[in-house]
Amino acid sequence: MEGTISPLCLRSSSSLSYFSSNLSLDSHRKGSDPIRLFEKRINARREPGYEFDKTCLLKYNHMSFGGPPVKTETSEEEDELVRHDENESMIEAEVLSAPPKLVYSKLVLRFAKKLLAAVADKWDTHVVTIEKISPPDWKSAPAGRILEFSILHLAMSEIAVIETRHPIVINEAVDLAKRFCDGSAPRIINGCLRTFVKDRAPTPTPQALESKQEVPV
Repeated sequence: MEGTISPLCLRSSSSLSYFSSNLSLDSHRKGSDPIRLFEKRINARREPGYEFDKTCLLKYNHMSFGGPPVKTETSEEEDELVRHDENESMIEAEVLSAPPKLVYSKLVLRFAKKLLAAVADKWDTHVVTIEKISPPDWKSAPAGRILEFSILHLAMSEIAVIETRHPIVINEAVDLAKRFCDGSAPRIINGCLRTFVKDRAPTPTPQALESKQEVPV
């Protein structure tokens, strides 16, 4: 049975795309080929005797956000919450450490590779764009914003190269920021991508403006 996607993991394409974008970021720093590095990780040999429990996919909620602090009234409730969090962590560790081919479908893996190629192709151009649209405190400490910049790179590349409708891409990018980044990142990433989309819009020609101003009699 090939890799699959559980009903509770519908954002797995975003997850793997995010992973791909981080590969591109890492490979550019090391001067290696991001596609080759991606394929190496995807095709890595399994350890002898390794078995993956695919029922974990039915229990794993990839987009489970941390959310606000949870208050408990009794020690029993607190103990139950701790057990629940520990169980969720164990499931997540099992899924994320599994070979990607056992977790993701071939369709998702192909999409991730395509998106990674788009990120690599547009890397230099989008570095300049991100420098213009990202907030000053992100640019002053880029090492602490690797996740945020990775999400911006993959979203911008999906819009510019793959031409996925930008509302879909922006929504997925915001979801990823909620999942992996701090509290202000989703709002900032949303604003950066909307600025990116606005700046990409073609400027109306004088003739087009004139035709809009004409009122039919």
